Amino acid sequence: MELLHGFLALPWDDCCMLLASYAAFFLFARFFFTWWLFQDYEVKASSTQLLFSLSFMFSFSIFQMVLFEVMEIMSVASRQWIWRVDLIAMTYLLVVILPLALFFTMAKEYGLPTRQAGVTALGLLTVYIYLFWRLGAVVEADLPPVSSSSVDALFSIRNFVSRVSLLGVVFMALLSGFGAVNCPYEYLSFFWRRIAEEDIEFLEKRLRHNLDILFAKKKRLHHETLVSARRRTAGGDGNGSGSSVFTRVFSLFKSKGIEDETYLKGLEAEIETLESLSRELFLEIHDMRDVQQRSRRAATLRGRIFNLFGYILSVFCVYKMFMSTINVVFRRNREKDPITDAIEKILYIWPSFALWINIRFISEVASLVFVGILVFTQTRGFLLTIVKFFRAWSSIVSSNSVVLWLAHLMGMYFVSSFVLMRMNLNPTHRRRIDEVLGDIEFNVFHRYFDMVFVMSASASVGALFLLKFSKASRTATDYGAQDKYP
Repeated sequence: MELLHGFLALPWDDCCMLLASYAAFFLFARFFFTWWLFQDYEVKASSTQLLFSLSFMFSFSIFQMVLFEVMEIMSVASRQWIWRVDLIAMTYLLVVILPLALFFTMAKEYGLPTRQAGVTALGLLTVYIYLFWRLGAVVEADLPPVSSSSVDALFSIRNFVSRVSLLGVVFMALLSGFGAVNCPYEYLSFFWRRIAEEDIEFLEKRLRHNLDILFAKKKRLHHETLVSARRRTAGGDGNGSGSSVFTRVFSLFKSKGIEDETYLKGLEAEIETLESLSRELFLEIHDMRDVQQRSRRAATLRGRIFNLFGYILSVFCVYKMFMSTINVVFRRNREKDPITDAIEKILYIWPSFALWINIRFISEVASLVFVGILVFTQTRGFLLTIVKFFRAWSSIVSSNSVVLWLAHLMGMYFVSSFVLMRMNLNPTHRRRIDEVLGDIEFNVFHRYFDMVFVMSASASVGALFLLKFSKASRTATDYGAQDKYP
């Protein structure tokens, strides 16, 4: 009833803006889903697409209200009411609806009847809610204490945000740590390989030679399979005779059949190895061509501008890694984001600069826009990575399960980003957000973020190093020179 009274009290222009925003985010979510993220997936269940779009819509609405808070769009009461609606909707989506839909979908995929799938999903949902509730006890020394054990307390905004933010901050830190390392490695021409056309032509020649061997092996396998089948048939016909001659002939066919089976298994293993090498060579050639094209684009004016922005972003990533390490080692609490801190340092050097522009407003908007760009691009990149991972397991996990799982992950990500972005705001805006979220120790989440971020960045450096040299080792192997089964 309180939400209904709040909706009726909304100004007419705020209400129209809210409905237009929800409609725009929902339509954009459908477009993002259909034409960008899952363009190669067949998601038959319309309810799955609806749940993904709703999670996307409420997540982006939370972030939009942060921008409206800074830019003083809508009234304060309207923004706080919309925040409550978004967070309550995300509460039921992340705690009840999405897990229940995911458990039911997976149970149906394993062949359970509808009734048994429903019972199984409800049982798993009960376990999930219990674990979600007990999550606060895992770090009860850091997270705010639970004020009540009732169902209302479980679904309150304060307790929900505390638990979801703990999970989401870990996920965000893993993603940001990987992005801080991968961004300079991927976009700066300094890290690009110097590729000659002769190197690509050599790999293409090796690929053609490998494919010729592979086709010859497959033809040999098909031929030997037919010959072995004829021998088994001939041996089976001879088994009906009682003479010793046919018995010896049958024994000969039997021993020959064992040799054939060993030969065929070895041939199949070598074919599998050759197919793996062909894939590696093809991907390596594709990557080398891509680097060549990027090098040509980097020589243009547009490419040089992008490369300059890449250096700026890389400096920020290195700075973020350094400051996070300092925060972890000395257990410092962060009070300002890097952009605001940098602007304040500039003002310390040139105080007269503050007479020309509104420093506080520009620093807040710049910080939030920059964080918003990182949130959107990193979320898309990570979701695409997860989709590629699940494509390898498409026979086990269906596209519907992938969509539901990613919708749940995305919701946690945006709720956590809302909590972490709070530090970018001035005390007035922070107080308004605190009125919605309740009494939460926000420094706890920043400390967890820094710890996981440093570990993720360190692991990403090692992973990229191993990936680069393991790829070079695999493509350097010449299986044609080790032809065991000609």
